[in-house]
Amino acid sequence: MTNKENIMKSLRELSLKIDGEKECGVTAKDISDSLGLQRNIVSHLLNVLNKEEKAIKINTRPVYFIDMEVYKKRKGELKLVTNCLESKKGDAKEGNVSEVFKKLIGYNGSLKYVVDQCKSAVLYPPMGLPILLIGSSGVGKSFLAQIIYEFAKASNSIESPERFVIFNCAEYANNPELLSATLFGSVKGAYTGAERDRPGLIEEADGGVLFLDEIHRLPPEGQEKLFLFLDKGVFRRLGEAERWRSAKVRMIFATTENPKDNFLETFLRRIPLIVKIPSFQERPLSEKLEIIQSIYKKEAITIKKDILVSNKVINILLKSKSGGNIGGLINVIKLSCASALEGSSYKTIKVLKIKINNLPIDFMENFDGILSNVNFADMFISSSGIEDTHYFNKSSSSISDLTSEIFKFAEEFKENDITQEEFFRKCLENFNKLVDEIIFNEIDKRRNAVMFGSIKKITENILVYIESEYGIKYFANSSEIITYIVIYFMEYYNENEEDINELIDYMSEKYPKEYKIVTKIIETIETNLDIALNKILNLYMLIYIKSFNQKKRSDRTSAVLIAHGYSTASSIASVANRMLGEYIFEAIDMPLELSTPEIVTKLNSYIRETNISNGLIILVDMGSLESIYKGITKEFYGDLAIINNISTYLALDVGSRILNSESVEQIAKEAVKGNVSKYNYIPLSKNRKNAIITTCLTGIGAAKKIKDLMDKCFTNDEVEVIAYDYEGLEGNGKEGNIFKQYDVRLIIGTSDPSIEDVPYISVEDFIMKKGESLLKNALRDVVDIEVIDKINREVVKLFTLENVINYLTILNPSKIIDQVENALYNLEIGIGFKLPNDLKISLYIHISCMLERLVIKDPIMNYNKSEEFLKYHIHFIELVKKAFSVIEQFYKVEIPISEIGFIYDSIKNKVSDFKL
Repeated sequence: MTNKENIMKSLRELSLKIDGEKECGVTAKDISDSLGLQRNIVSHLLNVLNKEEKAIKINTRPVYFIDMEVYKKRKGELKLVTNCLESKKGDAKEGNVSEVFKKLIGYNGSLKYVVDQCKSAVLYPPMGLPILLIGSSGVGKSFLAQIIYEFAKASNSIESPERFVIFNCAEYANNPELLSATLFGSVKGAYTGAERDRPGLIEEADGGVLFLDEIHRLPPEGQEKLFLFLDKGVFRRLGEAERWRSAKVRMIFATTENPKDNFLETFLRRIPLIVKIPSFQERPLSEKLEIIQSIYKKEAITIKKDILVSNKVINILLKSKSGGNIGGLINVIKLSCASALEGSSYKTIKVLKIKINNLPIDFMENFDGILSNVNFADMFISSSGIEDTHYFNKSSSSISDLTSEIFKFAEEFKENDITQEEFFRKCLENFNKLVDEIIFNEIDKRRNAVMFGSIKKITENILVYIESEYGIKYFANSSEIITYIVIYFMEYYNENEEDINELIDYMSEKYPKEYKIVTKIIETIETNLDIALNKILNLYMLIYIKSFNQKKRSDRTSAVLIAHGYSTASSIASVANRMLGEYIFEAIDMPLELSTPEIVTKLNSYIRETNISNGLIILVDMGSLESIYKGITKEFYGDLAIINNISTYLALDVGSRILNSESVEQIAKEAVKGNVSKYNYIPLSKNRKNAIITTCLTGIGAAKKIKDLMDKCFTNDEVEVIAYDYEGLEGNGKEGNIFKQYDVRLIIGTSDPSIEDVPYISVEDFIMKKGESLLKNALRDVVDIEVIDKINREVVKLFTLENVINYLTILNPSKIIDQVENALYNLEIGIGFKLPNDLKISLYIHISCMLERLVIKDPIMNYNKSEEFLKYHIHFIELVKKAFSVIEQFYKVEIPISEIGFIYDSIKNKVSDFKL
């Protein structure tokens, strides 16, 4: 018997044994254990049986199956199975209204945010919100408008569900008077040829939906009439002087142009929802494949022939830069089918084969001639109505084979047939096979030098960060290997996503710290390059990152540092991990405003997400020992030690003992003995060293990066550059210890702490070339004039806006500058005045650093005036959220109130009379 037949037989036998009071069905694992087959194979074939209506699938967690015939016979006694099915049907019923959006490829992917916005606009009481769809020609604006109308009809949001009026404003673009008459109607004699009263499209669409395509062709006077209708719901026919008419019409507009350049501001203000639809090339690979498949599917049904599309044809369709987007793609695919039919006998041919020579010549002229190896061969599409597209793998050494082997290793490990060390060794062998195949057989980096260089640079920055923060030492060629596999998986397609996710979840439980790092790497790459990577990449990246620490024991005690301050714990953990050469310590920073219960909440979250069965040691800086202990006892079962008075020396001592596998109790006792405080008194030197302080309003991290940048400008040791906390400077003023230890000549930063007699230069002044005289005055009696001139030249060279942002963050500077520019433009419109140039540059830097914090999930959540700010500046908060909505969507982040508070302070510091 085949595997499918065996699985069907096993499903029937197990279904007959189901306890109707206790069980929901049979899992893939049940059958896998029964037959000794790999679980992913069983899962795949069960899904096939479900499509063939031989098995019922219950989409719970875990997923259950039951034999269709057995269920029909035993339905009365299988009460729990029936309850599970009814529950899912109920969920489906609630989602029936939303089913219309499932026609839209990407509705739950790249277009999910678009769909959510459109739903909200339709359901907004009492009459919904106008929607403007923007995007290149052929992206599907008209199709989306049709679906929005269907959703409005299905949700009973419109009074006249049969009324959906479509009009292309380009039809009368050269005749504004006729265009206006077509929209609003006209009275007899209103224009030449107007022999009687005529209603317009607005009256025709009363109670329904009016879709105006190419709305940018509507002249300004037409826009004025339209925004009056959007405002008041009233209009006049052309030539009508006294009577006002009214109508209830949902409005959807579409344009291929930039709204700011083509519409009156008053008109745009009446459209709260502007939705950008991505082009075909901006879609993720999986969606592009689905689009190609769906178009060929329609053709297969139309011509009543099965279709087999060559892998190379798919590659070309995926990569061609030809215009027209999806609309253009539909024409190309139709022509490819027509070409293939022309060279065949229609009556005798069973399967229509689409090859490269069937693609139109003008389309091929826009192709760059580069074919990449996606990991499937030909796409087979049936002419029946059943969704049964298949991708046929050709290579026996393909990624699917390597991944299937890892599934097998995981099952062997679960069954204790192999040790964890053997399991990982086998996984690493498969990873190395993958790398060999990619580097030596698949990818030529010269083929896509720009993409390769971009990913490699991002990867290098991330690896440096990982070594600094977690103490994980990477290999010399790591950035190149990661770049190769990222490019490879950008073009990979796998069907068994559910199985892959399950395996990744299992691996992340075994290697939680490495998985945390992998998530950070992949999120950063996806955000910076605006790409979506296949989830299977997480699996192979996890194996690779784990190989950096291959000898690390899995039964090691866990350790957490908790300290007051914005980055105290992080700094100590970073130093300790780096010096110990391993990722030992997690850090929880505790700003003074943060309460002990909030810290306990963070700690409990860490405990729930981490395997701490081998004990936990918590190092804290002062107080709160008893409160922390009481707060986590409900969450924690095992040996626990909390040690007070944290220091780097104490962390290194505890870390070394963890590496030596000492018990939790022994570590606590010995570490406390060896860390009694000592002192050494050194009288103040009369000759204090000259210093320049770098500082930043939002924390010491950015100040350190500005210091590193300034260090590059100095070639002597006459002046020391010191990164210092902004709050400490502003709060202590000249009384701060730093001014007793050093002769501070200058402060450089993103916000002026206003220290008496100490000059301040902002980073934006350096960028705008305004800092030269201040720098000369500050250093004139410290270094020679030639040295100052040389420093100034270095400053001019290094302090450009793009270079500073590139240095301060891991984000793409050219992209982030454009994005922030658009956001600030929208903010200026909201606040009603233009921001000064120096303030703009300051905000470019501040916002870039803020976005990096949000991307790596490390935002500044404390803001010392949070409640007051939220109470008195709600309008400013709303303006910022609106202005930055595109950035939030692009980076998949949400700007917290605390970060908006810092933006407000940055503006207030420069514009003294600013109130909002």
